[in-house]
Amino acid sequence: MKICHVINSLNRGGAESHLLDLINAQLNDGMDVHLIVIGEDSTESYSIESELLKNGINITRLNGPRMFNLFSYFSMYSKFNNEKFDIIHSHQPRSDYMVYRTKKYLSKKIKWIVSVHGKYDTYLEKGSLSNNLRKYFMKKLSKHWQSAFSIIAISEEVKSWIENLNHELNVVVIPYWIDIKNSETIVKKDRVTLGFLGRLNVNKGIEDLIEALNSDELKSLDFKLMIAGSGTDEYLEKLNNMIEKDNIENVNFLGYIENREEFFNNIDIFVFPSFSEGLGLVLLEAMSFSKICITRNILPMTNYIDEDSGYLFDDVNGLSNSIASSIQDLENNIELIQKKLFNIEKKLEKSSKENIFPELVKVYEQSI
Repeated sequence: MKICHVINSLNRGGAESHLLDLINAQLNDGMDVHLIVIGEDSTESYSIESELLKNGINITRLNGPRMFNLFSYFSMYSKFNNEKFDIIHSHQPRSDYMVYRTKKYLSKKIKWIVSVHGKYDTYLEKGSLSNNLRKYFMKKLSKHWQSAFSIIAISEEVKSWIENLNHELNVVVIPYWIDIKNSETIVKKDRVTLGFLGRLNVNKGIEDLIEALNSDELKSLDFKLMIAGSGTDEYLEKLNNMIEKDNIENVNFLGYIENREEFFNNIDIFVFPSFSEGLGLVLLEAMSFSKICITRNILPMTNYIDEDSGYLFDDVNGLSNSIASSIQDLENNIELIQKKLFNIEKKLEKSSKENIFPELVKVYEQSI
């Protein structure tokens, strides 16, 4: 089976990390895999390109700007027309749009599969204009998705969002897979370390996290918080101003990190206060490293974390209480923590590659 994936860039995020895992699984399954990247990678983030090249993946780079360069469409058309792929699999809205436009002019009808990695028009931005434009674009794109053989949603919540955009779409849910990487026995720590990993923007709830640290309950506890990820200079300045205003001294911004394993090995509790996620791959990643997790009490995060496997919160006050409870339990109730970690392992067993990859292969086989 000859597959061509199409994606915006190779800067590591949830979609890109999953694509890397997916391509490796497909190579191991004997598939012929190619990749088209429609834009340049940012120099501020880690690119997965070297890992793909190491595995012998044929990568075609188009010229930016994405969606607006006519020569990029010509290059994509030539690639599709000459290579005779069995399946074109696109992974993000701009890539979806370019594939839709290009495939209309091919003499041979190609099988097109779309993966939807998030609820794209629900993420918070600072301007209402950008929000409205995103909603308009997604509504139009959902009409184009009708010409795809199948739409893959990474969670039931994303599926519901897609069907609200266009109820005529054929949507199948295939979540990301994750395997347990670390199952160490928890020991009592002299000082607990909290951690957050992800893009730093309004949607991720970092402001709520910093505000929660200002509670009297948490000021009496000895812990530190490591925040890993990149954001705009403007937003980082806003976060630093909040910290300085409240005289919070136990927060360390790490910037973008390449060694995620080292990050998770250096924290005890993972805090994920995001307001909206398609799935929240980084949450699953934290679980795979046997980290106690605190997350907002909303779907899809509550499909993985509940009161038996972690800590949930609804607002800033609840976040403060959850942080305090998790720290105190880690220091004084190791038995409870071990029970939560045992339940995490049980949840992750359902999310293994062995269980999920065959579902995707089945979609591919049905399309050809």
